Amino acid sequence: MKKSKIVLIAVVAVLLLFSAYRIASSGTETVTEEKQLVNVKTGQVTLMDLTTTAPLTGTVRAENQVTVSAGLQAEVTRVYVEVGDYVTEGTTLFTLDTSSISGSYGQAAAAYNMAVEGMNTAKTNYERMQTLYAEGAVSQQALEQAQTTYATAVEQVNQASAALGSAGSALSNGTVTAPISGYVTELNVVEGQYPAGAAATISDTSALEIGTNVSEYLVGRLHAGDPVTISVKALPGQTFTGTIKSIAPAPGTAGFTYPVTVALDAGQEGLMAGMFAEVHVVSDRKNGVIAVPSDAVLITDSQTKVVVLHDAIPEFVLVETGLDNGEYVEILSGLSEGDVIVTTGQHYVIEGEAVNIVD
Repeated sequence: MKKSKIVLIAVVAVLLLFSAYRIASSGTETVTEEKQLVNVKTGQVTLMDLTTTAPLTGTVRAENQVTVSAGLQAEVTRVYVEVGDYVTEGTTLFTLDTSSISGSYGQAAAAYNMAVEGMNTAKTNYERMQTLYAEGAVSQQALEQAQTTYATAVEQVNQASAALGSAGSALSNGTVTAPISGYVTELNVVEGQYPAGAAATISDTSALEIGTNVSEYLVGRLHAGDPVTISVKALPGQTFTGTIKSIAPAPGTAGFTYPVTVALDAGQEGLMAGMFAEVHVVSDRKNGVIAVPSDAVLITDSQTKVVVLHDAIPEFVLVETGLDNGEYVEILSGLSEGDVIVTTGQHYVIEGEAVNIVD
């Protein structure tokens, strides 16, 4: 009986030792799991040039666009083009009824011819009187009278010539032509009706530009020749380029903004006049500043910090930030060039506890 108790006690002791071993082993595994290193990605603090941009809205338009008006209030007799047609300079767009002007032109021409004939007669008589006066055959008074008659005839010719030119100009207005080569983008004339306002618009779309406006706070930072980038809602995912062509020295009459013209670089497919565009201009620039990726900066407890690594041991360093363009941010104080910082995973590190650096 005594022997059985001893065996039972031995078995129980073994079971207790085995359980203690399992518990100890389980605890060791738990500790190991709790101390698993946080994976992070790192970068180096460097010097770089930083820029920020500001968006300006505008509409793509032809650099050379001309509005055509009818120089004569008369009925449209024929229209030769349609919207969308490409025309060369001098192409007839439409014609107007010039029947009433033709009569006026004929009268002006007849009056001019009569005046020229009278001037030639007066000139011949004046020259003849000069010869007779030299021979003593006529008086000085007769000579002066002939001279006055000739001068009057010359003035009448000048007046008749001006009237004929005016009539001829009015007659030529009956044929309206394209002042430049380009596309007909607007046409407001109908056969049988009188034209009103802008009759047509011709746009040379071989060169495009964007008209926009900037505030007084930004205008001083822009200069003619500055490069810009452009995005167009109708062409998502594409970026276009251009340069600032001109900046108005004074605000426009309609407000307090300054008109700016941006010339688009040639050879950029897809852009068309009339498209709504967003121009991104450089609003601020700093060269050779200490900067880090914007995502590397933490804000905790109303403090701005960056995680700096010292042999894989993280330290939370207070920093003062400056210019931020959404990708990189300027560091005014707290970091030095060459510092190794955490760029990904910094939200999970514990200061003073080693981390695992991954590529």
